[in-house]
Amino acid sequence: MKLILLSLVAGIFWIDPSRTKFENTFQKILITNTDQDSGRTLMIEEDEYSIWAYVLNAHAPGVDFDGFVCSIRNPKTLEIDPKEATKNGNAPPLTAAFANKYSYIENVSVHDIKIRWTPHQIEIKLKDETYLIMDLRSKTSYSKALSQNCYYGNSL
Repeated sequence: MKLILLSLVAGIFWIDPSRTKFENTFQKILITNTDQDSGRTLMIEEDEYSIWAYVLNAHAPGVDFDGFVCSIRNPKTLEIDPKEATKNGNAPPLTAAFANKYSYIENVSVHDIKIRWTPHQIEIKLKDETYLIMDLRSKTSYSKALSQNCYYGNSL
């Protein structure tokens, strides 16, 4: 959570609508991308277990809504106490119960991620496959990395 909050602050103060900012701090992904038409900013951030996307609204503080992109650690072999996993402010790691064959991706880099804005949604591709669709009207996320609808979001 500390990393997320620091990233949100950095993203809010950095916003340049004409550019996308890519950072790779300690080998972690941090991407900010602002849509010029809506003024909304998309932030994609990697924590210790997962990659998440956050939509920020320029007219309101905080995160508008979020979406689960993928897991960077295999949920089927991950053995960690959820309290231990979240003590550094991370979201809990994806459990095997909600995982599918698309959930875990090794070696994701900023160059593997593509973002496409339309007036009513954001599409995020990983390695040329659509992994997350974020519906801006309903503030709902649909992830290819989820086997079923759950507290991480909806399955795509």
